[in-house]
Amino acid sequence: MSQHADTTQKNNADDEVLLFAADSDEPEQALASWKVLIVDDDKEIHQITRLALRDFNFLQHKLEFISAYSAAEAREILAQHADIALILLDVVMETDDAGLTLVRYIREQLHNDVVRIILRTGQPGQAPEQRVVQDYDINDYRAKTELTVQRLSTTVVSALRAFVAIEQLAQLNASLEQQVAARTAELEASNRQLQQTLAELEAGERAGKQVQFKMLPPPEASFAAYQFSHALYPSEFMSGDFVDYFAADAHKVVFYIADVSGHGVASAFVTVYLKRFISANLERYRRGSSALITEPALLLAALNRELLQEKIGKYIALFYAVLDTEKGELTYANAGAFPWPLLHQGANARYLSLKSTPVGMFDFASYTNHSLQLQADSRLVLVSDGMLDMLPPADNDEKLQYLATISQQHRHISSLLQALAITPEQPLPDDLTILQLTCNLA
Repeated sequence: MSQHADTTQKNNADDEVLLFAADSDEPEQALASWKVLIVDDDKEIHQITRLALRDFNFLQHKLEFISAYSAAEAREILAQHADIALILLDVVMETDDAGLTLVRYIREQLHNDVVRIILRTGQPGQAPEQRVVQDYDINDYRAKTELTVQRLSTTVVSALRAFVAIEQLAQLNASLEQQVAARTAELEASNRQLQQTLAELEAGERAGKQVQFKMLPPPEASFAAYQFSHALYPSEFMSGDFVDYFAADAHKVVFYIADVSGHGVASAFVTVYLKRFISANLERYRRGSSALITEPALLLAALNRELLQEKIGKYIALFYAVLDTEKGELTYANAGAFPWPLLHQGANARYLSLKSTPVGMFDFASYTNHSLQLQADSRLVLVSDGMLDMLPPADNDEKLQYLATISQQHRHISSLLQALAITPEQPLPDDLTILQLTCNLA
């Protein structure tokens, strides 16, 4: 390691020691921990890292540090600790590429795709960032000189969030493998190889869909004089569309329809992320610590920031609304959802034109609240853009007019789907979702 890098790291270490010089007098609570493996041949880096992150807490878990001072020592530790969540890894140790070689060993020989790996180097020129990111399965690349206490904490939070999500998927995969094994045993007598292959495919696809569909609300639900209903048909087994409605409190009902860019497993993963985000804010609201769940525009802005910060690589077209069942008032905001919500009031039908930007696309996006007083016997119909592919007209404006006309004639989702000859069995060009709110006031 160069003298300049050593000096810079020592200066940073001094700065970080100052930031954490004051110890708290409060007793620590015993928390579960995330295992973090520090791999670096510089003992001072281990001390600085432990000091900088000593008060770190994520999801009620603290950090448990394990130190390795060479790539060879790290291999032995990895063999003993399969539950390591994060590796802070130096590039240059016993050899100039010891860290990079260890990355390949972890991913290709240990087949460990769950652990998050953050490369830290004091010699960026030794392993150029662009080449390393392209050629190696790492999750972040940082020069040691740029890792302040705040940035290190932020980097660790981001890595642990990804670890939690990927570990959950890994657990799901393990569950699917058990189901496949059980099904294979039943079918061995007839035709082992053929039936095993069919069982793996069928169990995997259906189980993935089943897990996602368990997150959906009931097909119909009533809140006071208001009834919600929905239908969701994925173009593949798992859907990039999502829909939900639930009571936030005695008089407020939250509902939204979402369409993640793309479709299939990758987009379905983002719907799980969205559900977790909404659920977390609902829990805070019920604890009285945040009202974000009932503020559509603010919630969309917060979701936009988090998606960009996490670098999910997907964006979500999302219409989000809060219904006050006591006042009959609807407060809503749109994040690029199209077609726009279609409001039926008596014999009249109109779209709530709300041009905006999906969340997760631009950091400068802004969102605005709108309000609407629902009249007796009014309906709000929301569909994902997969509906446009199912409508006969060629022009988008004509499609919207056709949808307004046919939904005026068919007040229930089932009859609307029947009129459009849409069934769950038919292959679809895109995920298709319909959400309907009906006001049954006398």
